[in-house]
Amino acid sequence: MDEKNRTAGWIVNRSAVLLIRSRPFLVGVGLAALCVILYVWGLGEAPFYSRGEPREATVVWEISTSGEWILPLRNGYIIPSKPPLFHWLGALFSLAGGGLSELTIRLPSALLATTGVLLTYAVGTAVWGTKAGLVAGIILATSFEWARAAVSARVDMTLTVCMVAAFMLFFALYHRGQVARWQALSLFALLGLATLAKGPVGALLPALTVGIFLVLRGDLRFLRQLHLVPGSVVFVLIAGSWYGLALWQGGYDFFAKQVLKENLLRFITPGTAGAGHEHGVSYLVSTFFLGMAPWSFFLPPCIGFLYRSRSQWREKRLLYFIVWILTVFGFYALSGSKRPVYLLPLYPAVALLLAVWWQELQRGTVALARPLSWPVHASGSLSVVFVSAVILLVLAQLLGYDALALIRSLLTAKQQHELPFFAAIVAAHGLAFWLWVAAATVSTVLLATSLKQQRWSQVFTALALFTCSTFLLVNQTLRRDVAKDRSFQSFMARITTQIGPGPLFFYQTFDSGALFYANRHIPFYEGFSPPPPGPCYLLLWEEQWSALAAKAISGIRVIETSEGTGPKGKQRLVLVFVPAGATITSAAPPPAKYETDEEDAP
Repeated sequence: MDEKNRTAGWIVNRSAVLLIRSRPFLVGVGLAALCVILYVWGLGEAPFYSRGEPREATVVWEISTSGEWILPLRNGYIIPSKPPLFHWLGALFSLAGGGLSELTIRLPSALLATTGVLLTYAVGTAVWGTKAGLVAGIILATSFEWARAAVSARVDMTLTVCMVAAFMLFFALYHRGQVARWQALSLFALLGLATLAKGPVGALLPALTVGIFLVLRGDLRFLRQLHLVPGSVVFVLIAGSWYGLALWQGGYDFFAKQVLKENLLRFITPGTAGAGHEHGVSYLVSTFFLGMAPWSFFLPPCIGFLYRSRSQWREKRLLYFIVWILTVFGFYALSGSKRPVYLLPLYPAVALLLAVWWQELQRGTVALARPLSWPVHASGSLSVVFVSAVILLVLAQLLGYDALALIRSLLTAKQQHELPFFAAIVAAHGLAFWLWVAAATVSTVLLATSLKQQRWSQVFTALALFTCSTFLLVNQTLRRDVAKDRSFQSFMARITTQIGPGPLFFYQTFDSGALFYANRHIPFYEGFSPPPPGPCYLLLWEEQWSALAAKAISGIRVIETSEGTGPKGKQRLVLVFVPAGATITSAAPPPAKYETDEEDAP
């Protein structure tokens, strides 16, 4: 019996050890599944409708149709604004998926965003435990700006995750103390990939962070372990080889656009460069707060905790993440051009610091006696007010009240223009919004009661429930309806069937979505002198058609008008037939005016 008991005990103990060791892996699988639900579910169902997504999609289309992988020219002649890593991934996924689609072009962003969440979870688990890693992963996965970039066919998530991987690899190597040659070369390879994602900033920001951190630690000697010379060779081979080939193909035009305008001039003088997005530092603060809401409500007490524990930054391995955040934020604070997505690379570091603070709350090691308790409770109360206000606005709208009018004066002119459209979406998807109200109400009640009782695990669970349900509502309902209202997908499918291979031109107009869904190049009518002989078709905005119709040119007539209202929701496209012999003169600016690569407004 004793032998049997010892054997049974050994089996139980061994099983317990295996379960404990497998727990981080199983939690990671669950986190990955959450990301798939949030990012991949329904990813291809909304057509392209903004300016940014189809702009990048047309580059993927050029790669897939022309086989030009070095410098694919949009519409046959427009030099892309960004390096091609994202476009290469989109082309590869499209090749594997059997053809171009919204799903295959967006999928790199979704999978890379999931990778970033899992990297954050892995670092948090390795340093502070599985619970801290899970908290950090969920915070990151459900932050609004991160989730939005995850479902967008843009280069930003590709850049971000390559940089985040480099940030975290250095952290792991530094605290390990010994760096193998292949590990150092892997770090430089990640920097090269980050540069191929969006330009030199992909290598610059991690390099600045590492340099500042090592100076603060008084440990610049560690650079010797990074094998700088062979690492630089790897970096040049990965990033420099493409830049060299692209410069050889594109010449000065490539240099002026991708090197000068998109990097140097965008940083120094965005207005002069024509890049736009000139904002002050307060803009970065406000957009980051909104981009990480509702988790950002807890940033003030977290910052207070970090300040009070500043003597323990090294011991708790917090210094590197603080330097990481301040370096990225400081760099873009100095930049003339500012956009919310520029701050994406610091989101994982902020999520990790919030997770550390949250774990200290759960352990009771953060002092919550007065007067130190008020920042935590104030932040929690603000989150309750914020969540409750959103629920009440939607609930009132569902019940037939124009509750959105209450916030009209707080919104920009563009946002005010969107309010009737949002009200129509609520009315059209009543069941989905009622289900969301139910889930959000449960989370709010749990949030309020848990704050009062200082049950921080439940506070976190309540916020996670609210953020997940909200993003699912936005992605599965709002986003699809906005896309349906604005996209030119169905319009371009109809007209390409109607006109076949007939000559089609843009006239005083340019739209990347129309170009992508045309599945062909569309030159500018103004680019021909004299105009092309024979009948042809023009694509132009309703405003341009009104001006052209006023000239009463014989034989010109409208064939089709789009249902979609364009990226800004304000103009429809018109297909016009121009008979042979008709003469159309235009005092329009050069076509370059319409070849805009300006980013989408936030």
